[in-house]
Amino acid sequence: MSSNGDTVPVPTTGPATTPPAGAPAEPPAETPAQSEAAHPTQPVTTPPAAPPAQPVTPRRRWLSILSAIMIVLGCVLVPVTATSFWVRGTITDTESYVAVVGPLASDPQVQTAVEEQLTARVMTELTQLDVIGALTEALVAQGISPELASSLSLLQSPLQDRTEALVRRVVDRIVTSERFAAVWTNANRIAHTQLIRLLEGDTTVLTQQEDGQLVVDLSALSSTIRTALENAGVPGASLLPDVAGAVVVGDGTRLTQAETAYRLVKGLPWVLLVVTIALIVIGVLLARRRWRASMLTLGGVLVAALVTIVAARVGADYAISGLEPANRGAAGSIVEAVTDRLRQILRVIGWLALAALVVTALTGGGPRATALRRSVGDTASQTWSAAVAWRHTPLVAGAVALVCVVVMLAADLPVGVSIALVAVVVIAGTLAWRSTRPSEVTG
Repeated sequence: MSSNGDTVPVPTTGPATTPPAGAPAEPPAETPAQSEAAHPTQPVTTPPAAPPAQPVTPRRRWLSILSAIMIVLGCVLVPVTATSFWVRGTITDTESYVAVVGPLASDPQVQTAVEEQLTARVMTELTQLDVIGALTEALVAQGISPELASSLSLLQSPLQDRTEALVRRVVDRIVTSERFAAVWTNANRIAHTQLIRLLEGDTTVLTQQEDGQLVVDLSALSSTIRTALENAGVPGASLLPDVAGAVVVGDGTRLTQAETAYRLVKGLPWVLLVVTIALIVIGVLLARRRWRASMLTLGGVLVAALVTIVAARVGADYAISGLEPANRGAAGSIVEAVTDRLRQILRVIGWLALAALVVTALTGGGPRATALRRSVGDTASQTWSAAVAWRHTPLVAGAVALVCVVVMLAADLPVGVSIALVAVVVIAGTLAWRSTRPSEVTG
Protein backbone atom coordinates (compact mmCIF):
# COMPACT_ATOMS: atom_id res chain seq x y z
CA MET A 1 0.00 0.00 0.00
CA SER A 2 1.34 3.45 -0.92
CA SER A 3 1.56 6.43 1.33
CA ASN A 4 -1.54 8.07 -0.21
CA GLY A 5 -3.76 5.08 0.58
CA ASP A 6 -3.92 3.69 -2.96
CA THR A 7 -3.47 0.02 -3.42
CA VAL A 8 -0.48 -0.97 -5.60
CA PRO A 9 -0.90 -4.22 -7.48
CA VAL A 10 1.86 -6.82 -6.92
CA PRO A 11 3.17 -8.27 -10.17
CA THR A 12 3.26 -12.00 -10.49
CA THR A 13 5.26 -14.23 -12.78
CA GLY A 14 2.32 -16.41 -13.59
CA PRO A 15 -1.10 -17.43 -12.43
CA ALA A 16 -1.19 -18.40 -8.81
CA THR A 17 -1.80 -22.05 -8.24
CA THR A 18 -3.22 -23.50 -5.12
CA PRO A 19 -2.22 -27.03 -4.32
CA PRO A 20 -5.08 -29.37 -3.82
CA ALA A 21 -6.10 -30.21 -0.34
CA GLY A 22 -4.03 -32.91 1.27
CA ALA A 23 -1.12 -32.60 -1.25
CA PRO A 24 2.38 -32.04 0.23
CA ALA A 25 3.75 -28.60 -0.16
CA GLU A 26 6.54 -28.22 -2.76
CA PRO A 27 9.84 -26.77 -1.55
CA PRO A 28 10.57 -23.31 -2.76
CA ALA A 29 12.72 -23.12 -5.87
CA GLU A 30 16.46 -22.31 -5.31
CA THR A 31 17.82 -19.08 -6.64
CA PRO A 32 21.05 -19.17 -8.69
CA ALA A 33 23.00 -17.66 -5.78
CA GLN A 34 21.70 -20.31 -3.35
CA SER A 35 22.50 -23.08 -5.84
CA GLU A 36 26.08 -21.86 -6.32
CA ALA A 37 26.55 -21.62 -2.55
CA ALA A 38 25.25 -25.14 -1.99
CA HIS A 39 27.17 -26.70 -4.90
CA PRO A 40 30.42 -24.82 -5.54
CA THR A 41 31.87 -25.47 -8.98
CA GLN A 42 35.49 -26.55 -9.53
CA PRO A 43 37.52 -24.73 -12.14
CA VAL A 44 38.24 -26.90 -15.13
CA THR A 45 41.84 -26.76 -16.36
CA THR A 46 42.42 -27.51 -19.96
CA PRO A 47 45.94 -28.56 -20.93
CA PRO A 48 47.46 -26.34 -23.54
CA ALA A 49 46.92 -27.66 -26.99
CA ALA A 50 50.05 -28.95 -28.67
CA PRO A 51 50.95 -27.10 -31.82
CA PRO A 52 50.07 -29.06 -34.88
CA ALA A 53 52.97 -31.13 -36.18
CA GLN A 54 54.45 -29.80 -39.35
CA PRO A 55 54.48 -32.38 -42.09
CA VAL A 56 57.95 -33.53 -43.11
CA THR A 57 58.37 -32.91 -46.80
CA PRO A 58 60.57 -35.13 -48.97
CA ARG A 59 63.04 -32.26 -49.32
CA ARG A 60 63.22 -31.84 -45.54
CA ARG A 61 63.71 -35.59 -45.11
CA TRP A 62 66.61 -35.67 -47.57
CA LEU A 63 68.19 -32.65 -45.91
CA SER A 64 68.00 -34.44 -42.57
CA ILE A 65 69.66 -37.53 -44.03
CA LEU A 66 72.37 -35.37 -45.58
CA SER A 67 72.86 -33.59 -42.25
CA ALA A 68 73.31 -36.90 -40.42
CA ILE A 69 75.83 -38.15 -42.98
CA MET A 70 77.87 -34.93 -42.80
CA ILE A 71 77.91 -34.95 -38.99
CA VAL A 72 79.04 -38.59 -38.86
CA LEU A 73 81.80 -37.94 -41.40
CA GLY A 74 82.89 -34.84 -39.50
CA CYS A 75 83.14 -36.76 -36.22
CA VAL A 76 85.14 -39.54 -37.90
CA LEU A 77 87.52 -37.01 -39.48
CA VAL A 78 88.27 -35.29 -36.15
CA PRO A 79 90.82 -37.93 -35.00
CA VAL A 80 92.12 -38.28 -38.55
CA THR A 81 92.79 -34.54 -38.65
CA ALA A 82 94.49 -34.63 -35.25
CA THR A 83 96.66 -37.53 -36.40
CA SER A 84 97.64 -35.69 -39.56
CA PHE A 85 98.86 -32.69 -37.55
CA TRP A 86 100.77 -35.04 -35.26
CA VAL A 87 102.38 -36.79 -38.23
CA ARG A 88 103.38 -33.47 -39.74
CA GLY A 89 104.69 -31.99 -36.50
CA THR A 90 106.43 -35.02 -35.01
CA ILE A 91 106.88 -37.87 -37.47
CA THR A 92 107.93 -35.98 -40.60
CA ASP A 93 109.96 -33.24 -38.90
CA THR A 94 113.36 -34.53 -37.80
CA GLU A 95 114.14 -31.77 -35.32
CA SER A 96 110.77 -32.12 -33.61
CA TYR A 97 111.28 -35.86 -33.38
CA VAL A 98 114.77 -35.45 -31.91
CA ALA A 99 113.42 -32.92 -29.41
CA VAL A 100 110.94 -35.58 -28.24
CA VAL A 101 113.29 -38.58 -27.99
CA GLY A 102 116.49 -36.72 -27.07
CA PRO A 103 115.68 -36.52 -23.34
CA LEU A 104 115.24 -40.32 -23.32
CA ALA A 105 119.05 -40.58 -23.02
CA SER A 106 118.42 -40.32 -19.28
CA ASP A 107 115.49 -42.75 -19.29
CA PRO A 108 116.32 -45.73 -17.01
CA GLN A 109 114.88 -48.30 -19.41
CA VAL A 110 116.90 -46.93 -22.34
CA GLN A 111 120.08 -46.78 -20.28
CA THR A 112 119.57 -50.31 -18.98
CA ALA A 113 118.98 -51.68 -22.49
CA VAL A 114 122.11 -49.97 -23.84
CA GLU A 115 124.22 -51.08 -20.87
CA GLU A 116 123.13 -54.71 -21.14
CA GLN A 117 123.77 -54.82 -24.88
CA LEU A 118 127.17 -53.13 -24.82
CA THR A 119 128.37 -55.23 -21.89
CA ALA A 120 127.29 -58.44 -23.62
CA ARG A 121 129.04 -57.46 -26.86
CA VAL A 122 132.28 -56.46 -25.14
CA MET A 123 132.34 -59.72 -23.18
CA THR A 124 131.68 -61.68 -26.37
CA GLU A 125 134.67 -60.03 -28.06
CA LEU A 126 136.90 -60.59 -25.02
CA THR A 127 135.86 -64.25 -24.85
CA GLN A 128 136.76 -64.69 -28.49
CA LEU A 129 140.18 -63.12 -27.84
CA ASP A 130 140.75 -65.72 -25.08
CA VAL A 131 143.34 -63.65 -23.27
CA ILE A 132 143.98 -66.27 -20.55
CA GLY A 133 144.36 -69.05 -23.10
CA ALA A 134 146.79 -67.01 -25.18
CA LEU A 135 148.78 -66.14 -22.05
CA THR A 136 148.94 -69.80 -21.01
CA GLU A 137 150.14 -70.89 -24.43
CA ALA A 138 152.84 -68.22 -24.40
CA LEU A 139 154.05 -69.35 -21.00
CA VAL A 140 154.10 -72.97 -22.07
CA ALA A 141 156.17 -71.95 -25.07
CA GLN A 142 158.58 -70.29 -22.66
CA GLY A 143 158.99 -73.61 -20.85
CA ILE A 144 156.74 -73.52 -17.78
CA SER A 145 155.54 -76.82 -16.42
CA PRO A 146 152.19 -78.27 -17.53
CA GLU A 147 151.05 -78.24 -13.89
CA LEU A 148 151.52 -74.47 -13.70
CA ALA A 149 149.81 -74.00 -17.04
CA SER A 150 146.84 -76.03 -15.78
CA SER A 151 146.71 -73.87 -12.64
CA LEU A 152 146.59 -70.75 -14.79
CA SER A 153 143.64 -72.13 -16.73
CA LEU A 154 141.72 -72.46 -13.48
CA LEU A 155 141.90 -68.70 -13.11
CA GLN A 156 139.94 -68.15 -16.32
CA SER A 157 136.43 -68.38 -14.83
CA PRO A 158 136.93 -66.06 -11.80
CA LEU A 159 138.93 -63.65 -13.96
CA GLN A 160 136.10 -63.53 -16.50
CA ASP A 161 133.58 -62.73 -13.74
CA ARG A 162 135.75 -59.92 -12.40
CA THR A 163 136.30 -58.64 -15.93
CA GLU A 164 132.57 -58.58 -16.64
CA ALA A 165 131.88 -56.62 -13.45
CA LEU A 166 134.58 -54.14 -14.43
CA VAL A 167 133.24 -53.82 -17.98
CA ARG A 168 129.73 -53.23 -16.65
CA ARG A 169 130.93 -50.41 -14.39
CA VAL A 170 132.82 -48.78 -17.25
CA VAL A 171 129.86 -49.04 -19.63
CA ASP A 172 127.46 -47.70 -17.01
CA ARG A 173 129.68 -44.69 -16.49
CA ILE A 174 129.71 -44.02 -20.24
CA VAL A 175 125.94 -44.50 -20.67
CA THR A 176 125.17 -42.00 -17.91
CA SER A 177 127.59 -39.39 -19.27
CA GLU A 178 127.04 -36.40 -21.54
CA ARG A 179 128.93 -38.23 -24.25
CA PHE A 180 126.16 -40.82 -24.48
CA ALA A 181 123.48 -38.11 -24.60
CA ALA A 182 125.23 -36.48 -27.58
CA VAL A 183 125.67 -39.81 -29.38
CA TRP A 184 122.05 -40.76 -28.63
CA THR A 185 120.70 -37.51 -30.08
CA ASN A 186 122.79 -37.78 -33.25
CA ALA A 187 121.94 -41.47 -33.69
CA ASN A 188 118.22 -40.73 -33.42
CA ARG A 189 118.55 -37.94 -35.95
CA ILE A 190 120.08 -40.40 -38.42
CA ALA A 191 117.53 -43.09 -37.56
CA HIS A 192 114.64 -40.69 -38.08
CA THR A 193 115.92 -39.67 -41.49
CA GLN A 194 116.09 -43.34 -42.44
CA LEU A 195 112.61 -43.97 -41.00
CA ILE A 196 111.11 -41.24 -43.16
CA ARG A 197 112.74 -42.74 -46.23
CA LEU A 198 111.27 -46.11 -45.24
CA LEU A 199 107.78 -44.64 -44.93
CA GLU A 200 108.25 -43.07 -48.34
CA GLY A 201 109.03 -46.48 -49.82
CA ASP A 202 112.84 -46.58 -49.80
CA THR A 203 113.93 -49.59 -47.75
CA THR A 204 117.55 -49.70 -48.96
CA VAL A 205 118.84 -47.00 -46.63
CA LEU A 206 117.27 -48.19 -43.39
CA THR A 207 119.63 -49.38 -40.68
CA GLN A 208 118.27 -52.79 -39.79
CA GLN A 209 119.42 -55.91 -38.06
CA GLU A 210 119.29 -59.21 -39.89
CA ASP A 211 115.79 -59.94 -38.61
CA GLY A 212 114.42 -56.66 -39.99
CA GLN A 213 114.17 -54.75 -36.73
CA LEU A 214 114.54 -50.98 -36.72
CA VAL A 215 117.44 -49.80 -34.60
CA VAL A 216 119.15 -46.67 -33.33
CA ASP A 217 122.82 -47.28 -34.12
CA LEU A 218 125.20 -46.35 -31.29
CA SER A 219 128.46 -47.54 -32.90
CA ALA A 220 129.89 -44.04 -32.38
CA LEU A 221 130.52 -45.09 -28.77
CA SER A 222 133.01 -47.82 -29.79
CA SER A 223 136.20 -45.76 -29.49
CA THR A 224 135.01 -44.23 -26.21
CA ILE A 225 134.29 -47.65 -24.74
CA ARG A 226 137.62 -49.12 -25.90
CA THR A 227 139.61 -46.22 -24.44
CA ALA A 228 137.73 -46.38 -21.14
CA LEU A 229 138.32 -50.14 -20.87
CA GLU A 230 142.02 -49.68 -21.54
CA ASN A 231 142.27 -47.01 -18.83
CA ALA A 232 140.42 -49.33 -16.41
CA GLY A 233 142.97 -52.09 -17.02
CA VAL A 234 140.72 -54.63 -18.69
CA PRO A 235 142.90 -57.36 -20.19
CA GLY A 236 142.84 -57.33 -24.00
CA ALA A 237 140.90 -54.04 -24.26
CA SER A 238 143.35 -52.63 -26.76
CA LEU A 239 142.65 -55.57 -29.06
CA LEU A 240 138.89 -55.05 -29.14
CA PRO A 241 137.30 -54.29 -32.53
CA ASP A 242 134.57 -51.71 -32.91
CA VAL A 243 131.69 -52.63 -30.62
CA ALA A 244 128.49 -51.73 -32.45
CA GLY A 245 125.68 -50.93 -30.04
CA ALA A 246 122.06 -50.43 -31.08
CA VAL A 247 118.67 -49.86 -29.48
CA VAL A 248 115.77 -51.63 -31.14
CA VAL A 249 112.86 -49.23 -31.62
CA GLY A 250 110.44 -51.27 -33.70
CA ASP A 251 109.73 -54.13 -36.03
CA GLY A 252 110.54 -53.07 -39.57
CA THR A 253 108.00 -55.41 -41.12
CA ARG A 254 105.23 -53.87 -38.99
CA LEU A 255 106.25 -50.28 -39.45
CA THR A 256 105.97 -50.68 -43.21
CA GLN A 257 102.24 -51.17 -42.65
CA ALA A 258 102.08 -47.47 -41.74
CA GLU A 259 103.38 -46.43 -45.14
CA THR A 260 99.95 -45.97 -46.73
CA ALA A 261 98.55 -44.01 -43.79
CA TYR A 262 101.69 -41.86 -43.70
CA ARG A 263 101.35 -40.91 -47.35
CA LEU A 264 97.64 -40.26 -46.89
CA VAL A 265 97.85 -37.76 -44.06
CA LYS A 266 101.30 -36.18 -44.21
CA GLY A 267 100.35 -33.43 -46.68
CA LEU A 268 96.71 -32.87 -45.79
CA PRO A 269 96.40 -31.51 -42.23
CA TRP A 270 95.01 -28.09 -43.14
CA VAL A 271 92.80 -29.50 -45.89
CA LEU A 272 91.42 -32.06 -43.47
CA LEU A 273 90.84 -29.37 -40.85
CA VAL A 274 88.82 -27.20 -43.24
CA VAL A 275 86.82 -30.18 -44.52
CA THR A 276 86.10 -31.42 -40.99
CA ILE A 277 84.87 -28.04 -39.75
CA ALA A 278 82.80 -27.51 -42.88
CA LEU A 279 81.12 -30.91 -42.57
CA ILE A 280 80.23 -30.36 -38.91
CA VAL A 281 78.98 -26.78 -39.29
CA ILE A 282 76.94 -27.43 -42.44
CA GLY A 283 75.59 -30.65 -40.99
CA VAL A 284 74.29 -28.85 -37.90
CA LEU A 285 72.81 -25.99 -39.97
CA LEU A 286 70.95 -28.43 -42.22
CA ALA A 287 69.45 -30.30 -39.26
CA ARG A 288 65.77 -29.78 -38.49
CA ARG A 289 66.52 -29.67 -34.73
CA ARG A 290 69.80 -27.84 -34.42
CA TRP A 291 70.14 -28.09 -30.64
CA ARG A 292 69.76 -31.84 -30.84
CA ALA A 293 72.19 -32.00 -33.76
CA SER A 294 74.72 -29.90 -31.81
CA MET A 295 74.48 -32.20 -28.81
CA LEU A 296 74.92 -35.33 -30.91
CA THR A 297 77.83 -33.76 -32.81
CA LEU A 298 79.70 -32.75 -29.66
CA GLY A 299 79.07 -36.17 -28.15
CA GLY A 300 80.36 -37.82 -31.32
CA VAL A 301 83.53 -35.70 -31.32
CA LEU A 302 84.13 -36.52 -27.65
CA VAL A 303 83.69 -40.26 -28.16
CA ALA A 304 85.90 -40.16 -31.29
CA ALA A 305 88.68 -38.46 -29.30
CA LEU A 306 88.42 -41.01 -26.47
CA VAL A 307 88.44 -43.96 -28.86
CA THR A 308 91.50 -42.58 -30.67
CA ILE A 309 93.37 -42.12 -27.38
CA VAL A 310 92.79 -45.80 -26.67
CA ALA A 311 93.71 -46.71 -30.25
CA ALA A 312 97.01 -44.82 -29.91
CA ARG A 313 97.94 -46.91 -26.88
CA VAL A 314 96.88 -50.12 -28.60
CA GLY A 315 98.94 -49.16 -31.64
CA ALA A 316 102.00 -48.43 -29.49
CA ASP A 317 101.72 -51.83 -27.83
CA TYR A 318 101.29 -53.50 -31.20
CA ALA A 319 104.38 -51.76 -32.62
CA ILE A 320 106.65 -53.36 -30.01
CA SER A 321 104.80 -56.63 -29.44
CA GLY A 322 106.93 -58.45 -32.02
CA LEU A 323 110.21 -57.55 -30.29
CA GLU A 324 112.18 -59.66 -27.86
CA PRO A 325 111.25 -59.00 -24.22
CA ALA A 326 114.72 -57.57 -23.58
CA ASN A 327 114.14 -54.88 -26.23
CA ARG A 328 110.60 -53.89 -25.28
CA GLY A 329 111.53 -51.60 -22.38
CA ALA A 330 113.61 -49.12 -24.39
CA ALA A 331 111.38 -49.41 -27.46
CA GLY A 332 108.31 -48.83 -25.31
CA SER A 333 109.82 -45.66 -23.83
CA ILE A 334 110.55 -44.31 -27.32
CA VAL A 335 107.14 -45.15 -28.76
CA GLU A 336 105.42 -43.77 -25.65
CA ALA A 337 107.31 -40.48 -25.94
CA VAL A 338 106.57 -40.14 -29.66
CA THR A 339 102.83 -40.86 -29.34
CA ASP A 340 102.40 -38.72 -26.23
CA ARG A 341 102.01 -35.59 -28.35
CA LEU A 342 99.17 -37.22 -30.29
CA ARG A 343 97.39 -38.10 -27.07
CA GLN A 344 97.83 -34.52 -25.86
CA ILE A 345 96.19 -33.17 -29.02
CA LEU A 346 93.30 -35.58 -28.58
CA ARG A 347 92.91 -34.63 -24.92
CA VAL A 348 92.64 -30.96 -25.83
CA ILE A 349 89.93 -31.84 -28.37
CA GLY A 350 88.17 -33.95 -25.75
CA TRP A 351 88.21 -31.19 -23.10
CA LEU A 352 86.87 -28.62 -25.57
CA ALA A 353 84.11 -30.98 -26.75
CA LEU A 354 83.15 -31.81 -23.16
CA ALA A 355 82.96 -28.15 -22.12
CA ALA A 356 80.89 -27.26 -25.18
CA LEU A 357 78.62 -30.26 -24.56
CA VAL A 358 77.89 -29.23 -20.95
CA VAL A 359 77.27 -25.59 -21.88
CA THR A 360 75.00 -26.55 -24.77
CA ALA A 361 73.04 -29.00 -22.60
CA LEU A 362 72.39 -26.44 -19.88
CA THR A 363 71.72 -23.36 -21.99
CA GLY A 364 70.00 -24.68 -25.10
CA GLY A 365 66.35 -24.24 -25.93
CA GLY A 366 63.80 -26.84 -26.82
CA PRO A 367 61.89 -29.41 -24.78
CA ARG A 368 64.82 -31.76 -24.19
CA ALA A 369 67.02 -29.02 -22.78
CA THR A 370 64.19 -27.79 -20.60
CA ALA A 371 63.48 -31.30 -19.36
CA LEU A 372 67.16 -31.78 -18.53
CA ARG A 373 67.35 -28.51 -16.58
CA ARG A 374 64.17 -29.40 -14.72
CA SER A 375 65.69 -32.76 -13.79
CA VAL A 376 68.78 -31.02 -12.46
CA GLY A 377 66.73 -28.54 -10.43
CA ASP A 378 64.40 -31.16 -8.99
CA THR A 379 67.25 -33.45 -8.05
CA ALA A 380 69.05 -30.66 -6.24
CA SER A 381 66.04 -30.20 -3.95
CA GLN A 382 64.95 -33.81 -3.43
CA THR A 383 66.29 -36.88 -1.70
CA TRP A 384 68.48 -39.45 -3.35
CA SER A 385 65.60 -41.92 -3.70
CA ALA A 386 63.77 -39.37 -5.80
CA ALA A 387 66.90 -38.46 -7.72
CA VAL A 388 67.39 -41.98 -9.02
CA ALA A 389 63.80 -42.30 -10.16
CA TRP A 390 63.22 -42.70 -13.87
CA ARG A 391 62.55 -39.01 -14.49
CA HIS A 392 66.04 -38.25 -13.13
CA THR A 393 67.83 -40.95 -15.08
CA PRO A 394 69.32 -38.35 -17.48
CA LEU A 395 71.14 -36.67 -14.61
CA VAL A 396 72.43 -39.88 -13.02
CA ALA A 397 73.54 -41.45 -16.29
CA GLY A 398 75.03 -38.17 -17.47
CA ALA A 399 76.99 -37.84 -14.23
CA VAL A 400 78.41 -41.35 -14.67
CA ALA A 401 79.43 -40.57 -18.24
CA LEU A 402 80.95 -37.25 -17.17
CA VAL A 403 83.09 -38.85 -14.45
CA CYS A 404 84.38 -41.51 -16.86
CA VAL A 405 85.26 -38.88 -19.47
CA VAL A 406 87.12 -36.71 -16.96
CA VAL A 407 89.12 -39.72 -15.71
CA MET A 408 90.10 -40.72 -19.25
CA LEU A 409 91.12 -37.19 -20.22
CA ALA A 410 93.07 -36.57 -17.01
CA ALA A 411 95.11 -39.77 -16.68
CA ASP A 412 96.90 -42.41 -18.74
CA LEU A 413 95.11 -45.66 -18.02
CA PRO A 414 95.77 -49.27 -19.02
CA VAL A 415 94.25 -50.27 -22.33
CA GLY A 416 91.69 -52.62 -20.78
CA VAL A 417 90.46 -50.01 -18.31
CA SER A 418 90.26 -47.39 -21.07
CA ILE A 419 88.18 -49.65 -23.30
CA ALA A 420 85.81 -50.38 -20.42
CA LEU A 421 85.41 -46.67 -19.64
CA VAL A 422 84.68 -45.85 -23.28
CA ALA A 423 81.93 -48.47 -23.26
CA VAL A 424 80.48 -46.99 -20.05
CA VAL A 425 80.55 -43.49 -21.57
CA VAL A 426 78.69 -44.63 -24.67
CA ILE A 427 76.06 -46.62 -22.73
CA ALA A 428 75.51 -43.98 -20.03
CA GLY A 429 75.42 -41.15 -22.55
CA THR A 430 72.90 -42.97 -24.71
CA LEU A 431 70.75 -43.72 -21.65
CA ALA A 432 70.89 -40.08 -20.54
CA TRP A 433 69.85 -38.92 -23.99
CA ARG A 434 67.08 -41.45 -24.50
CA SER A 435 65.57 -40.97 -21.04
CA THR A 436 65.31 -37.17 -21.31
CA ARG A 437 61.59 -37.01 -22.11
CA PRO A 438 60.30 -33.68 -23.42
CA SER A 439 56.76 -34.49 -22.18
CA GLU A 440 57.89 -33.89 -18.61
CA VAL A 441 58.12 -30.19 -19.24
CA THR A 442 54.37 -29.79 -19.33
CA GLY A 443 53.75 -32.18 -16.43
